[in-house]
Amino acid sequence: MKFLYRSLLSLCIPAVLSAWPATASPAGEGRSIKLYKQGLQLQQSGRFDEAEQLFQAAIRRDERFADAYLALAGLYRQQQQPEPAKQQLKRLLERQPDHNAALFALAEICFEAGDWEDAMTWAYRAKQTGATHRLIGLCYARLDHAAEAIRSLEAAYADSALSGADLCSLARLHAMEAQYDESIHWYEIALKCGGHPATVYYELGMMYFNMKNYNNATGAFEQAARLGRPVDADLYLNLGVARLKEAAYDDAIRLLQAAGRLRPKDIQVMLNLANAYFKKQDFRNAAVQWNNILMQQPQNAFAMFMLGKSYICSGEVLKGQAICDQAMNISGN
Repeated sequence: MKFLYRSLLSLCIPAVLSAWPATASPAGEGRSIKLYKQGLQLQQSGRFDEAEQLFQAAIRRDERFADAYLALAGLYRQQQQPEPAKQQLKRLLERQPDHNAALFALAEICFEAGDWEDAMTWAYRAKQTGATHRLIGLCYARLDHAAEAIRSLEAAYADSALSGADLCSLARLHAMEAQYDESIHWYEIALKCGGHPATVYYELGMMYFNMKNYNNATGAFEQAARLGRPVDADLYLNLGVARLKEAAYDDAIRLLQAAGRLRPKDIQVMLNLANAYFKKQDFRNAAVQWNNILMQQPQNAFAMFMLGKSYICSGEVLKGQAICDQAMNISGN
């Protein structure tokens, strides 16, 4: 069984990054600095319009006063106004082209807006720290460049810049590259960082399953359920198939029946349940399940052939041989 990771990936990458704080005030206590400090106090008390006027006044008095630009941009971001924030940061960069805080804040704003390429352009111009590596890695992930995303996020981890959610994203990226050992490694690190352990254990179970370590897969799925992961059809299906692979047929049948009650027409559930009965040598119940599949997919040659084999194994040889021949005719067309 193969599991899909791309959709998962989108679930755990944060949509919004934190705003960049203002840098330390420059030396001196001129009028522009007083205006700036008063603006900060007004911003903290929620008086945004007055704070905006004071930050603008500070900039008019000193057009190279970087903190005032950053504070004004931060005020706009706080009010969900990304375009005016970008304008202020670009004005600062016209005067100080290498201002790191402005470059990084622009990268964040573009990321928040879904402009991944622009976000990376600004981030690459900024000083390469753990925070910039993280942002660049998340952009690459959103652009479906898994290998580049992995390199950047692992560089961010080396600088202690990744959260538990970021570590899960890194694990999923390795899974997309079919690097299941590495994926498991990062999931285990993510578990040590807290976050959402139920989700992490469930996805870890998928990795173990893909590596054919069905015992560990079962344990991870069960732990996910204990920690609050919804006990839904997917969980029952994954647990059932893992137990089927371990030849624990009674457990597999019980779990797959539970999945079937929640999703009665799910072909994947039905196929695995029929297979579990067949492997248990309960051929009559296997035949019932293969018949149920054929009611939904009359031309399913595999289900038809297995139905024939089930009849043969239960003693109805001629009937089973005729159905197997019919299945071979379908598969040959």
